[in-house]
Amino acid sequence: MIRRVVFRPAALRDLARLDRIVQARIDAALVRFATTGHGDVKALRDRPSEFRLRVEKWRVFFTLEQPELIRILGIDNRGEAY
Repeated sequence: MIRRVVFRPAALRDLARLDRIVQARIDAALVRFATTGHGDVKALRDRPSEFRLRVEKWRVFFTLEQPELIRILGIDNRGEAY
């Protein structure tokens, strides 16, 4: 199943602040998760229905809306994300 990825405006700003290599790695991880469902994904305990995808030292926060939609909420450095 291929899922559609939608970014919130704040998440787009977070992504734009990163250098191009990190952007490409995050993009590749999102494409992999959207197409195969594989990736380092965990449900967040303190935020129901939210998940995080780990990409090196970066965390991509998202929700699964409908079975085929991934809504990206934000991207943050591991040390500042939680």
